[in-house]
Amino acid sequence: MIEPVYDVTLKNNLVIAKISGDWNIQADIGYLTSLDETISRVRNVPWALFADLRGWRVSEEVINYKHNKTIQLARSKQKAECWLVDSIEQGQHIQHHIENAHIPFIKVTTMQEAEIWLSQYDFHIKST
Repeated sequence: MIEPVYDVTLKNNLVIAKISGDWNIQADIGYLTSLDETISRVRNVPWALFADLRGWRVSEEVINYKHNKTIQLARSKQKAECWLVDSIEQGQHIQHHIENAHIPFIKVTTMQEAEIWLSQYDFHIKST
């Protein structure tokens, strides 16, 4: 078992979330709290989210945990969301949140794809 790790930073109105390891409910709640606190710093300006999910593994217990179906982030000024994943299937249990928000969204498997896609919305990973 690999310890769950998360880090959420904000640079140039790009929220950068990095999560990895064997996810559990405690890590999920801590991560979502950190994510919400970081988003609160850009709620009044256009912003985007880049999530690096490589190495993130989620148990059925976490997938089926009730808050995964009800949690809502404030996305009113969000312009785009990009997930860097190990496989396109990764994160399907939470994907409905972003799809229901009708914000441009993509999953990619390389950092280059992420940078190119986010740059069309004027957000840049490398310059952050």
